[in-house]
Amino acid sequence: MHLHHIIAAADDSEAGKAAIHSAVHLAGPRRARVTVLTVAPATASRVASRLQEDGLREATSAAVRAWPGAPSVTIDSTVGIPGIEIGRYAETHGADLVVLGRKQRSSLHRLLVGDTADSVARRSGVPCLFVPAGASPPSRVLAALDGTERGLAVLVAAMDFTRDTGGRLRAVSVEPAYENEKDAPRLLTSRSARLLAAVNQIRLHSDVGPDVWDAPVKADSWPPVAIHRGGVVEEVVREVTASCADVLVIGYHRGGPAGIVEAGSVARRLIHEAPSSVLTIPL
Repeated sequence: MHLHHIIAAADDSEAGKAAIHSAVHLAGPRRARVTVLTVAPATASRVASRLQEDGLREATSAAVRAWPGAPSVTIDSTVGIPGIEIGRYAETHGADLVVLGRKQRSSLHRLLVGDTADSVARRSGVPCLFVPAGASPPSRVLAALDGTERGLAVLVAAMDFTRDTGGRLRAVSVEPAYENEKDAPRLLTSRSARLLAAVNQIRLHSDVGPDVWDAPVKADSWPPVAIHRGGVVEEVVREVTASCADVLVIGYHRGGPAGIVEAGSVARRLIHEAPSSVLTIPL
């Protein structure tokens, strides 16, 4: 993932403005171009659509003024369902990243009606960065790994993102905790040993130097992958806080519209519960 074209999918809300500011900041040092995209429902009046576009132009101008060396920014619009049209537009126009504002919603609200963030992440073939209002520029990146070979694509994408943003990188993986093992010593399992070996091989054969990785907690812990035991969401969130990560990178399985069955999925919960920005990598 190399940042040449970034799409900020936005409306005139505070979350939408956060997406524009983050996209402009990411694009500036890399001379990438930015498209600020708004999706109007088919039922929207011309007056309402025009007012929203005017609001986006004002927010875009403010974002450009806020960052020295601001990139080239254009504004575009389309009509339809945001969860479908954002991903379609990104793939059609060769985007490398979609940036969206993350709105706070209750778990009940997400369970019953879903969310644009979930819909975009499930449908998009392009990585999506979900940013909360007031998000910090990315300087510390945390990749959440599930121990599978397919999941290592998340690490590769995190390495690319870290290289492009000039940040530092760390990883976390969570093993299940069983009730009858709570008093057992925490030894490195074969799963975790294989994961550490795979991560180390990827590190050695990449152009991301060792100085990019966060210093390991222990002298014999290299590469720096934190291994936790417990609930996946809770432990990943704990590591985000402990490592002061600005961006959490997770894998997201593509599929149809989010529904009640998927409401409790790990990836979906992390988008809403992580205290940092969340970068989803399509799997």
